[in-house]
Amino acid sequence: MSWAIVDISNFYVSAERLFDPTLRGVPVIVLSNNDGCAIARSEEAKALHVRMGDPVFKMRDRIKRHGIQIRSSNYELYADLNRRFNAVIADHADVMEIYSIDESFFRLPALPNGLGNVKMAHLVRDDIARSVGLPTRIGLGPTRTLSKVANALAKASEKIWGGVVDLHDVELRRRLFENWPVGEVWGVGGALEARLRTLGVRTTADLAALPPAVARDVGTVVLERLVRELGGVECDDFKIAPEPLKATAVTRQFGEPITDPAELREAMARRAARAAEKIRAQGLAAGRLIAFAHGSRYRPNPPSASRTTRLSPPTNDPRVIVGIAGKMMDAMFQPGGVYNKCGVLLEDLTPEGKGQTDLFAVPDPKAPGLLAAMDGINARFGRNTIVLAAQGSGARSFDTKRSQKSPAWTTKIKEIPVAR
Repeated sequence: MSWAIVDISNFYVSAERLFDPTLRGVPVIVLSNNDGCAIARSEEAKALHVRMGDPVFKMRDRIKRHGIQIRSSNYELYADLNRRFNAVIADHADVMEIYSIDESFFRLPALPNGLGNVKMAHLVRDDIARSVGLPTRIGLGPTRTLSKVANALAKASEKIWGGVVDLHDVELRRRLFENWPVGEVWGVGGALEARLRTLGVRTTADLAALPPAVARDVGTVVLERLVRELGGVECDDFKIAPEPLKATAVTRQFGEPITDPAELREAMARRAARAAEKIRAQGLAAGRLIAFAHGSRYRPNPPSASRTTRLSPPTNDPRVIVGIAGKMMDAMFQPGGVYNKCGVLLEDLTPEGKGQTDLFAVPDPKAPGLLAAMDGINARFGRNTIVLAAQGSGARSFDTKRSQKSPAWTTKIKEIPVAR
């Protein structure tokens, strides 16, 4: 068996083009929350030197001059297309691992001569294109690391390889690795790349030739396994695991500035509830809560304040977190102040029920059942089907601005496209 990884080309832009043919062949950028900056670009937009993170207000002339089409982030659409994308992969593979919103690993049988099954990989690409409508690239290799490198090569030179690169062939690996920078290898970040350069390791070929013991000294056992995988030796449990979550934050700029304390409290409650939901989904509880609110730095004398408190016992209960965050907001409010952002940070995250508590902390025995029911209903009928009263209901002026958002083509019955 060989490893394969498939990624979606310019996922957010491709998703927008899927239901809006007028976006095809023209420069397109997708914006971040509140329509602040570019987070995805079509190839045409890249050719116009639009960079990731470029703020919209600095690109207005360029957008007008070149007719660049802009869209707000439509996360509901992207999540649904991701689900369909993975369903197609699952039809072709017994083993599949979702790696990110636009990438998934899966297993494919190798050919009798030991090479990867490029023909089968093209069939998977064709099936995704036919069933979901998204363009993809696939990397093949005897290990996850080699398939990831193959995928990066397929992305960098798609016209040469036709969207699929197979790195089972040792001689092909040797030739390609000589010109592939070590910083492009999966798991090699900027700091590690700098350390490797002091040893003369500049290309993937240099890294693959590094003795595993030296790799462990330079990095950790993770780098040692990465070197072994580059050499074609599969480390069964090797994956570049994300760092354990130590903190989470929910911060948003308001769609419109706020001066009313009741609205501020409601906005803070929504962010606090969302933060609690995020850590609860990962089985974590928070030991510290930080809340902040401030105005625009471009206005004279903007209000700005933050508050911090310890949570004991550590909790992910929105009733507790929202209640405390609301009181913090009341304490921070400055009459006459114009606010444009607030947020909540949850820190000291520990596995649920494992955090250190104090002698007098009394957990609520009914909380697990109540929260499980709440999360279950929201999962089945949609987010915010059940919310705390403090969060209010419906769209509000302080909600994140998405003025260029495309319809929910696949998730709302009223917005499903109609063929005429």
